Amino acid sequence: MQKLISILFITSLINVSHAGYLDDWSNDDLCGWMESSSTPKHILDEVDKREILCYGGIEVSTLPESDSSEGENGTTFPSPDPSLIPEAIPDKMSEYSY
Repeated sequence: MQKLISILFITSLINVSHAGYLDDWSNDDLCGWMESSSTPKHILDEVDKREILCYGGIEVSTLPESDSSEGENGTTFPSPDPSLIPEAIPDKMSEYSY
Protein backbone atom coordinates (compact mmCIF):
# COMPACT_ATOMS: atom_id res chain seq x y z
CA MET A 1 0.00 0.00 0.00
CA GLN A 2 2.81 2.37 0.84
CA LYS A 3 4.42 1.68 -2.57
CA LEU A 4 1.19 2.62 -4.30
CA ILE A 5 0.94 5.89 -2.41
CA SER A 6 4.58 6.69 -3.17
CA ILE A 7 4.10 5.99 -6.87
CA LEU A 8 0.99 8.15 -7.03
CA PHE A 9 2.75 10.97 -5.22
CA ILE A 10 5.77 10.87 -7.54
CA THR A 11 3.66 10.75 -10.72
CA SER A 12 1.57 13.68 -9.52
CA LEU A 13 4.75 15.75 -9.11
CA ILE A 14 5.97 14.81 -12.59
CA ASN A 15 2.65 15.65 -14.26
CA VAL A 16 2.34 19.07 -12.63
CA SER A 17 5.82 20.35 -13.42
CA HIS A 18 5.83 20.94 -17.16
CA ALA A 19 6.37 24.16 -19.09
CA GLY A 20 6.96 25.21 -22.67
CA TYR A 21 10.56 25.62 -23.64
CA LEU A 22 9.92 29.24 -24.74
CA ASP A 23 8.55 30.20 -21.31
CA ASP A 24 11.98 31.20 -20.05
CA TRP A 25 12.77 33.33 -23.14
CA SER A 26 12.56 37.08 -22.63
CA ASN A 27 10.44 39.25 -24.90
CA ASP A 28 13.61 40.80 -26.35
CA ASP A 29 14.92 37.31 -27.20
CA LEU A 30 11.74 36.64 -29.17
CA CYS A 31 11.86 40.06 -30.84
CA GLY A 32 15.42 39.36 -31.95
CA TRP A 33 14.08 36.40 -33.90
CA MET A 34 11.42 38.59 -35.51
CA GLU A 35 14.19 40.41 -37.41
CA SER A 36 15.08 37.15 -39.15
CA SER A 37 14.08 36.68 -42.78
CA SER A 38 12.59 33.27 -41.95
CA THR A 39 11.15 33.39 -38.43
CA PRO A 40 10.08 29.92 -37.23
CA LYS A 41 6.34 29.44 -36.79
CA HIS A 42 6.61 28.51 -33.09
CA ILE A 43 8.39 31.85 -32.44
CA LEU A 44 5.65 33.74 -34.33
CA ASP A 45 3.00 31.90 -32.32
CA GLU A 46 4.71 32.76 -29.02
CA VAL A 47 4.98 36.46 -29.97
CA ASP A 48 1.28 36.48 -30.87
CA LYS A 49 0.38 34.67 -27.64
CA ARG A 50 2.31 37.20 -25.53
CA GLU A 51 0.98 40.11 -27.64
CA ILE A 52 4.48 41.57 -28.01
CA LEU A 53 5.14 44.61 -30.21
CA CYS A 54 8.63 44.36 -31.72
CA TYR A 55 10.69 46.96 -33.58
CA GLY A 56 14.39 46.71 -34.41
CA GLY A 57 14.79 43.40 -32.60
CA ILE A 58 13.55 44.65 -29.20
CA GLU A 59 10.18 44.96 -27.50
CA VAL A 60 8.61 48.43 -27.71
CA SER A 61 5.41 49.90 -26.31
CA THR A 62 4.62 51.92 -29.48
CA LEU A 63 5.97 51.92 -33.01
CA PRO A 64 7.95 55.00 -34.04
CA GLU A 65 6.37 57.32 -36.57
CA SER A 66 7.72 56.88 -40.06
CA ASP A 67 7.73 59.19 -43.04
CA SER A 68 4.71 58.50 -45.18
CA SER A 69 5.41 57.80 -48.82
CA GLU A 70 1.84 58.51 -49.85
CA GLY A 71 1.08 61.77 -51.61
CA GLU A 72 -2.22 63.15 -52.83
CA ASN A 73 -1.75 61.30 -56.13
CA GLY A 74 -0.67 57.94 -54.66
CA THR A 75 2.62 56.46 -53.53
CA THR A 76 5.66 58.64 -54.15
CA PHE A 77 9.20 57.44 -54.63
CA PRO A 78 12.45 59.37 -54.22
CA SER A 79 14.01 60.66 -57.43
CA PRO A 80 17.01 58.67 -58.67
CA ASP A 81 20.44 60.22 -58.80
CA PRO A 82 20.65 61.97 -62.21
CA SER A 83 24.23 60.79 -62.67
CA LEU A 84 22.99 57.18 -62.71
CA ILE A 85 20.56 57.73 -65.61
CA PRO A 86 22.17 57.01 -68.97
CA GLU A 87 21.67 59.60 -71.67
CA ALA A 88 19.66 58.42 -74.67
CA ILE A 89 21.60 58.60 -77.92
CA PRO A 90 19.42 58.90 -81.02
CA ASP A 91 19.90 56.28 -83.73
CA LYS A 92 20.49 58.23 -86.96
CA MET A 93 19.99 55.12 -89.11
CA SER A 94 16.44 54.65 -87.85
CA GLU A 95 13.26 55.99 -89.48
CA TYR A 96 11.86 57.12 -86.16
CA SER A 97 13.35 59.56 -83.64
CA TYR A 98 13.10 60.10 -79.95
